[in-house]
This record gives sequence, C-alpha cells and structure tokens, in this order.
Amino acid sequence: RQQVPMGLGHAVWCARELVGDEPFALLLPDMIMQSEKSCTKAMVELYEETGNNIIAVQECDPAETHKYGIVGRGEDTHHGFRITEMVEKPKAGTAPSNLYINGRYILQPEIFKILEGQEKGAGNEIQLTDAMLKLEKQQPFYGYHYRGRTFDCGSPEGFVEANVAFALWRSDMNENMAGVIRTLLDELKPSERRGAAF
Repeated sequence: RQQVPMGLGHAVWCARELVGDEPFALLLPDMIMQSEKSCTKAMVELYEETGNNIIAVQECDPAETHKYGIVGRGEDTHHGFRITEMVEKPKAGTAPSNLYINGRYILQPEIFKILEGQEKGAGNEIQLTDAMLKLEKQQPFYGYHYRGRTFDCGSPEGFVEANVAFALWRSDMNENMAGVIRTLLDELKPSERRGAAF
C-alpha cells in the first residue's frame, strides 16, 4: 500500500513484494475501457507473442498531449509497433506523437529495481514513464494501439460519462436509460445548472 502520494512509479514500486520476479499487468482503475475485445486480453496475447514490455496507447487531440504520457512510434511489426520514446506530460509543441499511454501496461519485473533508485520527475513525483525509459535501454517496448473508448474517471464528469456510456451500451438497459436521459434533458433549464443538487 502506498502510504504517501509520490506518483505512479512509487505506487508500482510499493507492490514489488506482491509481484515478485514475474511479469505483471498494471491497470489504472480510473481509466475505464469500452470495446468489444478487452484491451488487457489483447495485450496479453501480444505479450505471449513477444515476451516483451507492452503499453496500450491511443490517439488524442494534439492540443491535449500535455496532459498525458506520450510515446514515439517506431517501426510497425506484426505484433504492434516499437516504442522509441516516452515523455511524461510534454510541453506544448514538443510531443513526439499524439499517442498517449491510456493506463494499461504489461511490464517485466526489472522495472522494480529501476524504480527503487528513481528520482522525482514531472510534478515532483516518481514517474513510471521515466523508469520505463531507462528499462527501454535494456529491453524493447511495444505499443498496442487500442481503438476502443477510454473514460478518464479521475474527474466527476468522466465518471458520469462512463456510467452513462456503459448503461447505453447494455442491451438490457439502453432503451430505458435513453428515455431517462431524454427526460432529464427536457426538464433541464440553463439557470438550473447552477442550482444545488439537494
């Protein structure tokens, strides 16, 4: 358990004794995926082909790259593409691509040794991206280009959007939920948006 909020890299390092000397999947719980095929399942299949580190990425608006960890895209292979660069929250106009790391990883256990001595980076936190950059000099990283939807539930708006989207996606709920949403929209007036919830 992470006792002090020191960044994602530190949180991963805190799990070192649970993981041991095994490759592991890392899923950030505030990033929720919606697709016909599980993003993690597809990554595991890719890992079984390569035996290498895998990072799921997807496209974002180039104007939004400063919010995410961004990868540089190398040569395509039959099992994804080679990652050539990783930058955590790059400054405007400096991102190597518009492919952002969406919160799904399969990593080799050697990352723990690197994290143990990792200095603080962006946001004065121990960044997983910085540690992966060091590991990339020893082991290849491949990108899995995820093409489904991702919801960032780290904000109230993202959390609500994810719940609505999944309710509308389900065949046993979508018709009723669509009716509920239409009713709420019809009842909503601009002046009421600023009112209290209760």
